[in-house]
Amino acid sequence: MADVHVRIGEYRKSYHTDSACPHLNGKQKTYGGQETMPEARAQEMGLTSCRSCKR
Repeated sequence: MADVHVRIGEYRKSYHTDSACPHLNGKQKTYGGQETMPEARAQEMGLTSCRSCKR
């Protein structure tokens, strides 16, 4: 499994394969940056794959 991008802050439900995904970087008032982690760890945290990101 590859590394994925996860937003830091509120409204964190998905992990992203594209670091420029608008869903990752949106909602600027609650956006605290992004972190990179293994896909398996993101799934363990209950996050699902973003449907808008390119695979």
